[in-house]
Amino acid sequence: MRFIYLPSYADRYISTFRSYDTDQEADNGPLIFKTFEFLGTEERSFNITDGITYSTRFIFSCEGKKYYYENNDGRLDEICIKNPRATIRGLVYLRDVDTARKLLLGKTIFIQGMMARVDDKYNFSGYKVVPIPENLKATITAIGVGSQEYPVKIIFKDEKGHYYYKEVAMSKTNSGMDMVNFQSDKKDNYFLNAFNFTDKNPTGEEAAKRMYLGMQVYPKINMDLVQNSYIEGKKSIMHIHIFRYTPFTITDIKVKTPSTLAQLTLKDKEGNLYLVNADLKYDVIIKNDNYIRDMFAFGDIRKEYPYISEEEWELIAQGDVKIGMTTDECKLAKGSPVQIRLKPNSHTETWYYGPITLEFQNSRLSRIR
Repeated sequence: MRFIYLPSYADRYISTFRSYDTDQEADNGPLIFKTFEFLGTEERSFNITDGITYSTRFIFSCEGKKYYYENNDGRLDEICIKNPRATIRGLVYLRDVDTARKLLLGKTIFIQGMMARVDDKYNFSGYKVVPIPENLKATITAIGVGSQEYPVKIIFKDEKGHYYYKEVAMSKTNSGMDMVNFQSDKKDNYFLNAFNFTDKNPTGEEAAKRMYLGMQVYPKINMDLVQNSYIEGKKSIMHIHIFRYTPFTITDIKVKTPSTLAQLTLKDKEGNLYLVNADLKYDVIIKNDNYIRDMFAFGDIRKEYPYISEEEWELIAQGDVKIGMTTDECKLAKGSPVQIRLKPNSHTETWYYGPITLEFQNSRLSRIR
């Protein structure tokens, strides 16, 4: 995991890190705007009157040097239980920025709020807040680094050539903010609340194409797709069973107006085309199971795990696991466990899934019960 160090004005004079080699506080000044790569954690124990207390160091590298941030709330698992969104001051999560650049540059969007920012070098904050028209149509022209709470700075241009920007949270990694925090005045700082890819018209074919055409997707569930083939000049329809996590690109969308049903054309990596029907709108009354975002996830999940082989992806897609798999691979195959138990003073953990139990040693599956 990579971060850029960008503390707030209030935190710039409070040392965040210590040198790993000397244990001395590191001066914030030379570290600002530098990239930090997370290396791992170390637990430390201290004898006190009542027994032993623990702290956890979060270790990073920056320009060939090692630094650490010390959390005195105990061991790593204890810290995670107490505050699963604990933050390290000033670290802005770069993967959110990289993901936004990959997926959003050049996209047409509609701004959901009625306020945005523009640069202002005469203002202490470096910007000023200005009003914008409701549902403003704009194009994303650049992605920059925002702040710890809102890592992604999205810069956009309206049809008159005016530039604005908003800082938003996407994954919320290291932000310290859960969904309940994105309320009232902070509501527009969550990506899905700040922007829309359609002109508030989810049933139109043009809007659907603008939102989904060219997107990389993968099925969340195993499904049957239709493939048109031609045998001796005659059209033949084949039903092909596709496993989840198979990467596709949406190449065409046909909406059956006035309904919200759409026929998607999907292309796999070999160039084969498939058809599948999906609903572009979720019905809270009917609870339709063919809602597009329930059927598909966006992006190419296999690129996120380049170390997973094709053979293992086949097992994962079918919900199977084998000895030696990593915790990531098992979670992809089985989902999140009902309960996780950690064995003190060891690298052993047990995941409970009801009918089966998985035991891990050093993050590798060692036993299936």
